[in-house]
Amino acid sequence: MSKASKNLKWILPVLAVVIAGGVFGYLQLFAWNPERQKIAVINDRSITVAQFGREIAKIPAPYQDMLREEPKQFLEQLVLKEILLQEAERQGMKNDPAAKGEEAEVSRIQSLLKKEVLDKVKVSQEEVEEIYRQHRDQLGKKPLNEVAPVIENIIREAKGKEQVEEYVTSLRTKAKVEINENHVQAVSVPTPQTDTAEEFKRALRSGQPVLVDLGANSCMPCRQIRPILKEIKQEYTGKAHVFVIDVYKYKELAGEYRVQLIPTLIFFNKSGKEVFRHMGAWDKASIVGKLKETGAA
Repeated sequence: MSKASKNLKWILPVLAVVIAGGVFGYLQLFAWNPERQKIAVINDRSITVAQFGREIAKIPAPYQDMLREEPKQFLEQLVLKEILLQEAERQGMKNDPAAKGEEAEVSRIQSLLKKEVLDKVKVSQEEVEEIYRQHRDQLGKKPLNEVAPVIENIIREAKGKEQVEEYVTSLRTKAKVEINENHVQAVSVPTPQTDTAEEFKRALRSGQPVLVDLGANSCMPCRQIRPILKEIKQEYTGKAHVFVIDVYKYKELAGEYRVQLIPTLIFFNKSGKEVFRHMGAWDKASIVGKLKETGAA
């Protein structure tokens, strides 16, 4: 074997390791680095995966969890904010000197909307008089000149809101926005699993008390009560059944139990008979107390 061949025997494996290490380093620094991964590009500026994570982390946990399940909705809000900031910058809008950080950004956006939309809202005397005629009785039949300023402000706010939405939509349409669907998918989390109607029906025949939460994943009070129900389910294993049912998946069940407001907590005794129901969120002590009344030892 020649000297060159012998050298190649150990040079090639070393070279492969060096190349692999370089590729891995590149992936860590660039391709896999959340600070460099672009989840959205708005005109010439980007929102990174890391930025998205920091923004969503500022939101209280129950809302945060829901937004992570549908991250595109939250991302769209960040995109609109960036579009407004870019437009404010283009028009030379200045920050409120007293504002810092996010407050400074908000002040610039407010200045933009005030200049471009709110200062241009007009309310005619005819509009004021029309509202007065329609709601004179609700206004205590007070004379027009007394309530006109209030009516004008109400009309101005309503018009302002509508025109702001139109203005923001127009800016969004003109902007060049690119969304990286792969990164959106990567930051999303699965929707929480809920129980089935069949499991619930079987439990009613089990000879144990049953508590069912008829709610939905998209309902904030429902999500706030879930950790409590999870704790109770663990604490009462073998003593009672605790279920979480999504009424949008099982509409027939919601109709059968006449659910009018979610969450609705329904308690059943050992015979499977409904003995109590509570609409809306509830504290753990009250839920446990009622569950004990149904026979859960």
